[in-house]
Amino acid sequence: MISSKVELEKTLEEVGTFNKPKLFFEQYRLPAPVAAEILWYAHLRHNDVEGKTIVDLGCGTGMLTLGAALLGAEYVVGLDIDQNAISDARKTAIRLGLGMRSDFVVGDVRFLGLRADVVIQNPPFGVRRREADRAFIVAGLSIAPKVYSLHRGGESVRRFIFRFVGDVGGKVDEVLPLKIKLPPTYHFHRKRFYLFEADLYRIVRVKQ
Repeated sequence: MISSKVELEKTLEEVGTFNKPKLFFEQYRLPAPVAAEILWYAHLRHNDVEGKTIVDLGCGTGMLTLGAALLGAEYVVGLDIDQNAISDARKTAIRLGLGMRSDFVVGDVRFLGLRADVVIQNPPFGVRRREADRAFIVAGLSIAPKVYSLHRGGESVRRFIFRFVGDVGGKVDEVLPLKIKLPPTYHFHRKRFYLFEADLYRIVRVKQ
């Protein structure tokens, strides 16, 4: 088990990026420093990682899934609709010695029957597919009583998330503002990097 955020970040740098990222799914590799910040926050501030069963919806190549396993989660399941990403995540899990405490499943978040202690997810922001992030919030609350969900920053987005979460049986407990620095991912990206603001929401279920 990893005992420091620096060590966690360093190990997560071994998680690969998407070989052929799909714009429709808004795929990008969450930077290791941001993933470590999210996981360390859930772990140290709220004790929501070590010894827990965790589901990572839209796991991509496994950044948050494997990070949770590294921090001592009892068992972690990563789910993604992209078979190639899941295949890469499985290979990384084996390379890091996490194959026995993690599993990766190809599937759609709208059709699940999973149960866990915690969901930690980085859903699509809904830029290419309007409202794509809503299905993840609904699915997360159906799986676990505590959900950590990353969304695009901004006051209008924040107001919407608070309202929508309340409408589907949850409550926003805390918000952790983050800055994400991404390298160019798609063919039309021309800058050396893209910096944008995001918010991590800690959501708790209020209706059973």
